Amino acid sequence: LWGAPPPALRPARADGAAMVLAPSARGLGDWNPFAPRAERIREGGCEVDFRMEIVHLTKRRVSGGVAIAAPAADVWRAVTSYERFPDFIPSIISHDVRRGGAGRAVIDQVSQLSRRLNMRSQMTLEAVESPDARSVTLRRVSGHGFLEFEGQYSLSPRPDGSTYLGYSVELVPCPIFPLPLVEQKIRKEVPKMLAAMSRYARRL
Repeated sequence: LWGAPPPALRPARADGAAMVLAPSARGLGDWNPFAPRAERIREGGCEVDFRMEIVHLTKRRVSGGVAIAAPAADVWRAVTSYERFPDFIPSIISHDVRRGGAGRAVIDQVSQLSRRLNMRSQMTLEAVESPDARSVTLRRVSGHGFLEFEGQYSLSPRPDGSTYLGYSVELVPCPIFPLPLVEQKIRKEVPKMLAAMSRYARRL
């Protein structure tokens, strides 16, 4: 089914946009097609960590982050600027934010999955802020395109005054969406989003 197993992976330098995991001659018996795929991707002048894992047949877990030369307070302002999300995520077509109390908001969002195939997702997301934990959770409430979607931003201040912005999401796309297309879209959009948030936070 999987063909000949590739060699194990070890970090290697790439000349292109990404720092990818390249083959090693050791550990052939440890090869696992479901092992996480980790990369360091250069996007918009930033080095973005990116990792995709297969949770089960159709469920994916994506995680990563970016180091931002800005204090945590400015990064927090960027992450909670929900109205600016279309500036960070190019695939958003329409976006409406309704803010409630106690650090909560409801976001109605339509995104383009594939312009060529005219595939779109529509979701209502609930944003819940946890200032003490320096995290924001975005959870699917309703919609189509994804059966499950729960993402989280987390902030980790560093001694030098910079902040590491982490991002993770677990998702299950609807069966009508080809999974390879969804994976490709996520790999393209997540680094762009983190790099855009980094640029915005540094301007605050």
